[in-house]
Amino acid sequence: MSRFVTTPHVLPALSVKPLPSFITLPAAAAVPPLPGSKPASVSQGPRPELAPAALAAFRLFSLSVLPRKQEPMALFAVLQTAFLLTLLPLRTYQSEVLSEPLPLTPEALSVSINSAKQCLHLQWTVHNLDYHHELKMVFEIQISRFKASDVIWTGNYSTTVTQNQVLHWSWESELPLECAIHFVRMRTMVDDARIPVPRFWSNWSSWKKADAQNSLGDHPLYVFPKDKLVEEGSDVTICYISRNHQDNISCYLEDVLTFGKQLDQSVWAFELKNISFLRKTGTNFYCQGQGVPEGVVLFVSKVLEEPKNFSCETRDLKTLTCTWDPGDDTGLIQLPSYTLFESFSRKKTLCKHRNRCDWQVTQDSQEMYNFTLVAENYFRKRSVSILFNLIHGVHPVAPYNLFPKNVSATNATMTWKVHSIGNNSALLCQLQLLGEGKVIQGSSVYKVQEYYSTTKRNEKRCAGRSTSWNQDCREKYQ
Repeated sequence: MSRFVTTPHVLPALSVKPLPSFITLPAAAAVPPLPGSKPASVSQGPRPELAPAALAAFRLFSLSVLPRKQEPMALFAVLQTAFLLTLLPLRTYQSEVLSEPLPLTPEALSVSINSAKQCLHLQWTVHNLDYHHELKMVFEIQISRFKASDVIWTGNYSTTVTQNQVLHWSWESELPLECAIHFVRMRTMVDDARIPVPRFWSNWSSWKKADAQNSLGDHPLYVFPKDKLVEEGSDVTICYISRNHQDNISCYLEDVLTFGKQLDQSVWAFELKNISFLRKTGTNFYCQGQGVPEGVVLFVSKVLEEPKNFSCETRDLKTLTCTWDPGDDTGLIQLPSYTLFESFSRKKTLCKHRNRCDWQVTQDSQEMYNFTLVAENYFRKRSVSILFNLIHGVHPVAPYNLFPKNVSATNATMTWKVHSIGNNSALLCQLQLLGEGKVIQGSSVYKVQEYYSTTKRNEKRCAGRSTSWNQDCREKYQ
């Protein structure tokens, strides 16, 4: 029986075939060395050297054996080992990159004040996103008042961050910003599924100061906020700043004495609950010291109502007229806006009236319409919807030129005219005979023009098929 014999080889003495051109390993590839081998060194060049384990596998792949028939299974095992050892450094490299801690502390943080909206506006950047084009991140934000150690608000803001992106975020203050110095800081954490846990928060940024009092003059008394717009039923906070700490100051809401809370040596705050609408010109709040009184006007808006009785109809299949009941006036100088949106065509129009809106019917044979009416003011949005078939929304104009002919004691011939609604549509016209205030005879036909004999007073109206009737056109004949 013949045997297959292989001759032992010493690995360092073997000649190694050049690596195929398609095999490259990452620069950071590293695997534990084989027993007895030297630690692997990582090359930073474009064609890094193989780790010892992978190099040994390729050497085995290229061994010169005795010119005898080799066993297929042995060759397959060698190829499989070489392939797995080639993938191992790449997986190790990927794990090292994704688990590497990234110094992503927010940078260039700036804070500005919007007095009209009583908002702090934050702007910042995040650098060092070299390994990723974008990352999901969460920012923890802290806001302090009067001094940095007095934190009054902590919250998170999550977003996807790209390289060199400038980020923005705003915070609305209940207390007028002019009445207190504010401080802001933040830190961040990567919240991306590609980054393995555990994940860690970055260092806090330095505190940034926002001081609206820098723009104030040397007047002895200030009251804020100026010309505040609020919704009826909401709460509002008013404050005053007194330059004279010895001054005895009293504050009034519409001549009713109001008591507040001292926040600082020179700052008092007043919380007004469930504010009511009094008049369109606003509600007065003022404070009186030794000098001239100072105050503000609160412009209170009634709650915007949802439109009622929303419906649409057409008289000529060319223009749809939608009407609704807008409800009570909000009491603001700036009226709510009304927008009509049609979902099938994805079109919308800004309505010119607060209770009516026209929509031009296109010639694309659209039959179904799904309208959404959106009412919007400074505080909220209200919306209602309606779905209908255009043909079912036809409401013809009332008949005109109703005229009797050949009137006798027992009969008369009636003629009338109707406005065309186009599209070769037939009209259903109804004629009623009335005597002594009661309908004594009625009939219907599907023709645009028809003649009837009557002996009493008559009423007539018209409609399209499966549509609503128009208003009665009444004429009396004896």
